[in-house]
Amino acid sequence: MIRAGSAGLRIEIRPLARTGGGRLRLAAAAAVLLGAALYGASHLGDVWESGLKKGSYDDVPLGVLIALTLAVAVATPLSLVGLSALAFAEETIAVGPEAVTIETATFEKTRIRSIPLSELRCWRETYLPLPPWWTWAFKRLAARVDDRFESLAGAAGPKEKRLIAMALAEATGKPVVDDWGRTIPGSGKLFLCL
Repeated sequence: MIRAGSAGLRIEIRPLARTGGGRLRLAAAAAVLLGAALYGASHLGDVWESGLKKGSYDDVPLGVLIALTLAVAVATPLSLVGLSALAFAEETIAVGPEAVTIETATFEKTRIRSIPLSELRCWRETYLPLPPWWTWAFKRLAARVDDRFESLAGAAGPKEKRLIAMALAEATGKPVVDDWGRTIPGSGKLFLCL
């Protein structure tokens, strides 16, 4: 939800679990994830059993088998934690006269970051791996502040991130750029922000 008023711009990214469709998509994603983990674990179990009976691991080398087993055993719970964080995460971005405030709430913890407008160089759509890690996002939105990035809108989809970026660019007068420093159409004049 994007609202502009006399106090500035306010963007609210609400949790995915708030709607029936969002809950259905999250349940489907969790079911696919668990199904894939069970399928992989059953095949790994067969390979382990075969190797233990024969006394050798000719089908799959032991090192690879151990790595695959750890991948399934570690990645599945971490993916479920990430999915639950994505389901209930909330974010508010407020643009005031002197600063942009980003408030992110996940797992009953709230993180508040404030970026003075004088330090903000641009908004950047990037493929760089930035936190929060639980978002699984391929394309991220970040504020370029001096020599660092402050990620935002982690739970938003690519189209929503573009809308948010354009609203932030208009409210702050700072352009939206891509990873190569090119201004994204509709976000202002040509501006170099690497």
